[in-house]
Amino acid sequence: MQQVLTTWGISPLVAAGTGACEKMLELAKKCLMGLAGLLVCNADMNEELNPYSPPAHQPLPPVQDGPIALIPVSGGLRFANYLVDALVAQLGGGFLLGLGVALVLRDKANEFLESGFLTVLSLLVFIAYYIVFEALTGRTLGKLVTGTKVVDASGNKPSFGKIVGRNFARLIPFEAFSFLGSSARGWHDSLSGTYVVKCR
Repeated sequence: MQQVLTTWGISPLVAAGTGACEKMLELAKKCLMGLAGLLVCNADMNEELNPYSPPAHQPLPPVQDGPIALIPVSGGLRFANYLVDALVAQLGGGFLLGLGVALVLRDKANEFLESGFLTVLSLLVFIAYYIVFEALTGRTLGKLVTGTKVVDASGNKPSFGKIVGRNFARLIPFEAFSFLGSSARGWHDSLSGTYVVKCR
């Protein structure tokens, strides 16, 4: 048989193939030994040094229930609060007020809209928006957007009386621009003993 294989020129190929297989087996054996060594090394490695270990669990910061630090906010943030709240209170409140007038008064709606009583109602809706949100959460939608909150001098939630006084003080003429001074504290803040501070 060997003579037949040699005659056809196959024997050298088989010999070469056998040698190549042996070399491949030897290489695969070295690779497996190296991989096994790497796994053992990783298993024994200190967790802090192991680049393949899962990240360490980092707990969330605790929720702050106590007083908030009185970090003053800038006039720019106060103005952003005012813009968002004015849009929400005047557009949303105006829509609901107009809808209510149209549904309740029907034929007399035009007369009511032309009277000055609508202006008074609009101001009350505007003030009610602030009182409801600040009394419940300490924040209006504008303050939620800018990450600010109303607190008293101790950094706690103001009393309902302070919230009411603070928001009726908004009716003082030109009060909306009073927070543009150096302290960025409006008249409605100083008169009621409240502050608008960063809370995130």
